[in-house]
Amino acid sequence: MSSLENGLRILALVSEERPVLRVGEVCRELDLPKASVSRLLKTLAEAGLLEREDRDQSYAAGGKALELASCYLARHSLLDLVKEAVDDLVREFGFTGHAGIVAGHERVLLAAQQGSYALQHTGSIAERKPAFDSIIGRAILARLNDAQALAQLKAGSDRGVLGGMSDAQVTAELAEIRRTRIARSSSLITPGISSIGAAVADPGRNEIMGFCLSFPTIAADNAAQDRIAASVMHHAKAIGARMRDPVWTN
Repeated sequence: MSSLENGLRILALVSEERPVLRVGEVCRELDLPKASVSRLLKTLAEAGLLEREDRDQSYAAGGKALELASCYLARHSLLDLVKEAVDDLVREFGFTGHAGIVAGHERVLLAAQQGSYALQHTGSIAERKPAFDSIIGRAILARLNDAQALAQLKAGSDRGVLGGMSDAQVTAELAEIRRTRIARSSSLITPGISSIGAAVADPGRNEIMGFCLSFPTIAADNAAQDRIAASVMHHAKAIGARMRDPVWTN
């Protein structure tokens, strides 16, 4: 095995669970001679991929590794990943896909993708509507605690109701979304239109986005809707793993 391959094997050992490497443990884990490991660690440190800790002769991730991570994240932002998920869902089921954020008490659309189904229900980019009147908005609000969500919706004691729902009904709906991590609706605003969605986050950038698939209720029976929900969850878990979103990784 080449020195390059062994160097990559050493780098692969660095993780959140093991942020520091020591010569002895690398030798044991990779079954490499001490002299080779010492030389490779020194070379990786000189390249900036690792940093040597003088106090105990150990090695941790270096500044160059952070630069590479930043380049990777710049190419794979949360919005990029959400758009990819929406595209995949639209291709898989043929219905309309949306992605958006919550700003104050409103849901703002960032992406809309039409599918192949004859009847489409598509919003426009930058379209705003009350957050709780949107499945994307509900999925995002469910990531807040009840007090935060109600305050953001301006549904506190001064108003008492939101869209005909009491505060208790709103918090019950959010609790169900938190339990399943999937938000569902039927005829929420538009009669005969159902939506299934989820929310994902990039904790490092403090960003939360939601995405969903919307479709005529008559076009998807319960079994089909369960398949949509499973696919939405699959994509949310994949994004969550990439972004280290605790809602999807714990």
